[in-house]
Amino acid sequence: MPHAILAAMKPLTIGWGRLYPFVAFLALLAVMASVLAGVAQGSTTTSTALEPAGREATSFTVRAGDLGDFPGVAPSIQSPSAIVVNTGTGRVLYEKNAEKRRPMASTTKIMTAVLVLEQMDLAASVSVSEKAAATIETKPWLKAGDELTVEELLYSLLVHSANSAAVALAEGCSGDVETFVAEMNAKAAELGLQDTSFMNPNGLDKQGHYSTAADLATLARYAMQNRVFRTMVATKEYTLALPGRDAPLVFENTNKLLGRVDWVDGVKTGLTPKADQCLVASGTKDGVSVISVILGQPSSNVCWEESQALLEYGLSQYRHVTLIGKGVPVAEATIPYRLDERLRLITANAAEMELYKEDSVTATVAFDEALVLPVTAGEPFGTVTLSVEGDQVGSVDLVADRSFDKTTLGTKIVYYFHRLGRWIGG
Repeated sequence: MPHAILAAMKPLTIGWGRLYPFVAFLALLAVMASVLAGVAQGSTTTSTALEPAGREATSFTVRAGDLGDFPGVAPSIQSPSAIVVNTGTGRVLYEKNAEKRRPMASTTKIMTAVLVLEQMDLAASVSVSEKAAATIETKPWLKAGDELTVEELLYSLLVHSANSAAVALAEGCSGDVETFVAEMNAKAAELGLQDTSFMNPNGLDKQGHYSTAADLATLARYAMQNRVFRTMVATKEYTLALPGRDAPLVFENTNKLLGRVDWVDGVKTGLTPKADQCLVASGTKDGVSVISVILGQPSSNVCWEESQALLEYGLSQYRHVTLIGKGVPVAEATIPYRLDERLRLITANAAEMELYKEDSVTATVAFDEALVLPVTAGEPFGTVTLSVEGDQVGSVDLVADRSFDKTTLGTKIVYYFHRLGRWIGG
């Protein structure tokens, strides 16, 4: 994609240098030109330094909405509670009764996995107790005395949504379920989940076991920072071989969106008589990630459809853009006693980010120090600072694009002879 031109920017002349119109955004839908605008005319002085801009650094602002239209119609959601947020920032993009406390079924297991991943070694062995083996399951599969690794139990927990695996992990992690549940609630308080209360590690219906769509979105955002967790919740199928079984167990992920939509990458389902259908889902497109939560939906089909609609809507509110590319020329200076030669300050690297439809991006260009010969290619002399809504989101160094030796007497003599020749030739 071409870079967007910020035509409103006025070139800034500093000393004998000149500032290029700065290239700040990646064009969307190929509607922006890919060339730089014209440059300001530089001075003819033979000064040997480009002085720092200091407080007179130039800056300009462009709104994301100027880059093209963003779909603006939110989906119609039947589910009692719903929310979609940006995974990275937590910005709420849509919500419906998101603060209402409701039973959350097996979405509980997100917190179970978080605690285990933070406290246990994946290779550690866990012995399945009678209590764990007797836990309610759609199809019982664990036996008392089975030995599984933490990793195997976590895959069973997050892919198969195994209730017994949750109990086994809780006992293996904290010694008993009660202590583990207390740690779950302590972690919830640490994360600011003020409307969440855990009574067990698996989400089976129990008085006092509840959360909200908003809290679960916050929890999922935290969990998705863990690489192992992300890998597990994105796994469509997991095969587990256990001693004493005729054949390996094959677990298909309960999150059906993983097979339906290729950009969905998590997170966790839930279903109990009191909670109805619940789903915390995650989607990523073009570097933009969002998380949706549905709670209390009676129909499984509607739950899948509305979760996908929420994810698509959330993703449509963003563009992954290159704020500035690598090697973009920003400033230019004449070189003393060098005919037709220029030293350019170019961006040392690129800067990319997710840009929300209502964001405003400000780019500020400043020269940090005087430019004096000799100059070495790659030597830094300035900075482009990028801010979104007043908050700095990144910066890019400005470096010399080539090397120039210090001016010598011989160079000066050659320079004047060339000038004289041009004057005579006229």
